Amino acid sequence: MTNTIELTTTEFRKEQKKWLDLAAKGTSILICRGKELFLLNKVPTSYRLDDETLQIVEEGLQEYQAGKTTSIKDADELNKFLDSL
Repeated sequence: MTNTIELTTTEFRKEQKKWLDLAAKGTSILICRGKELFLLNKVPTSYRLDDETLQIVEEGLQEYQAGKTTSIKDADELNKFLDSL
């Protein structure tokens, strides 16, 4: 990886602002915790979902968990489902 800094969780915790500022400028921060690795990168704020979209996702998740879904196994079933709408 180019422009990447590797550090431990302890180092990250000691100077979080420093590492977040570097990530904001485009540096990738690789944080090591034992055998686990975490990559910190800046992402556009457009990646964040707005409240309305989050509500729609939450409602969909609740419907899925309640079993209010339709399973479609192949193109024929999909066509029948779409025709029924």
